[in-house]
Amino acid sequence: MHDWPAIVSARLAVLGLDAAREEEIRAELAGHLEDEYAAALQRGRSEQEAVACALARVPDWVDLARTIHQADKKEGLMSPDTKTLWLPGMAALCCAGAAILVTTRLPPSLWGNPRASLPMAALSIGCYVAVGALGSSWSRRAGGSTRARFAAGLFPLVLHLAIIVPAIIVSILNEGRTNFHRGELFASVLVPGVALAIGTLPFLRSRA
Repeated sequence: MHDWPAIVSARLAVLGLDAAREEEIRAELAGHLEDEYAAALQRGRSEQEAVACALARVPDWVDLARTIHQADKKEGLMSPDTKTLWLPGMAALCCAGAAILVTTRLPPSLWGNPRASLPMAALSIGCYVAVGALGSSWSRRAGGSTRARFAAGLFPLVLHLAIIVPAIIVSILNEGRTNFHRGELFASVLVPGVALAIGTLPFLRSRA
């Protein structure tokens, strides 16, 4: 039985990695080599051949170091919050904005027609479910926490609040109304928020 963590550590020691990063890579790489070694033994290879098969998984340790440094450099250019919240959230926000823009270009008769209003509302809700799923799934792929995934999926509500809050303020200042129409709040904030939240649900659990 080979001590793969020690073997990997001996080779990583000359690559100039920081201790925390080296430990992380050592644990993962040693596991892969151990799996390859065991698989080779099961295929009927001798112990020496199995060791050679495992080590062949990393033919060039210098190239591995270069790849790791490049990956770390790219990771360093982007903070975790940017990858797991801001980028997926902004993508979802742009998609929601595009959906709103398309909606404003539709003939008013579609919304005024009782036969078409229900399908149009269902289409709008479906779009927001998809947008919420987009933001949440992107965040999960980037390694976001459950909170980050949920926030990324709900991010388009920022656009709605940016529209509805000034309208409330103008209504209060011009008309003295302290109670904005409940229907407008329902249609502009609550319904999109619920649809976005539904879209995030499949992506809030961690991957198996």
